[in-house]
Amino acid sequence: MNFVEIVRGIGNLAFVMVVAGTVAYVGDRVGHQVGRRRLSLFGIRPRYTSTIVAIATGVLIALVVTLGAIFASQQVKTAFFKMNSINEQIEELQARQRDLEAKVNNGRLVFPVDTLMVPFYRIIDQSATSSQRLATIRNYYFFAVKYVNATYPRLGLRAYVVPVDVDKKLDGLANDLTTVAKLSQSNVMLTVTSDTNLFENDQIHFEIHGTADTRYFQKGQVIAQLVIPGKSGASINIALIQLENYVAIAARRLQLPPFLTDILQPMQLIPDATQMQQRISKPGTYLLTAFAAQDFYPHIGGIPIVIVLTQQP
Repeated sequence: MNFVEIVRGIGNLAFVMVVAGTVAYVGDRVGHQVGRRRLSLFGIRPRYTSTIVAIATGVLIALVVTLGAIFASQQVKTAFFKMNSINEQIEELQARQRDLEAKVNNGRLVFPVDTLMVPFYRIIDQSATSSQRLATIRNYYFFAVKYVNATYPRLGLRAYVVPVDVDKKLDGLANDLTTVAKLSQSNVMLTVTSDTNLFENDQIHFEIHGTADTRYFQKGQVIAQLVIPGKSGASINIALIQLENYVAIAARRLQLPPFLTDILQPMQLIPDATQMQQRISKPGTYLLTAFAAQDFYPHIGGIPIVIVLTQQP
């Protein structure tokens, strides 16, 4: 419980105390005035009439304050009319949390989130109409369903079940503003990825991911660099891994999905790794640079790179 919640709780308690005191005071004064005037209600003795009026006044004031709070505050309305529903939701969420914790601690992870689940893609042409986009997505979706159900139950996952509102969802994807915006710039590549972590015995589910199939890196472009002090005991193999991590970070900054940023294709080392290790064992400052080996578009797959070691002047 943080400081703000404590202050809010104290404020609410003080408000209730003030209201209760006001109700008691007003009820008492009204009852007192009725008693002094010896008024009678329905032939009841004045003493009892004053008591009844005092109680009724207090009840009426409390009712007015409560109704005012209900109409003025969504939280109060929820507390009065939806508390059981909220408690049920809390219990359900707590049960889900326990199940997830059990999976994380004891379950076998089959697919981490954002993992590529099918080895093929589809391209939506930039000039495609809405109906053509939907046809491409629909064809790809059912082809993907057939593939995952034929492949992944043997890994311990339960078969994918096509939802009853699949047509609505596919139509929404075809006409999604993000998809349309990407198509205004280039073709869009469709891929199938896991939308959550999938553990053994989980039912298969996935999402269709749309990536703008535009050129992200130009051939010869410097993607990432790493400075290596000479004669420092550095390992060229570790340096190469670190440089590839830098390439992945650069790709993520361009909003490329993880299954593309984490897959690199080192096409060539200049010089080879043995000669690189020999060079950095000598005095000087060396620069390890990753260049784009060719124009990179998402449909190519992994990012092709050429890594070059040079000595700084």
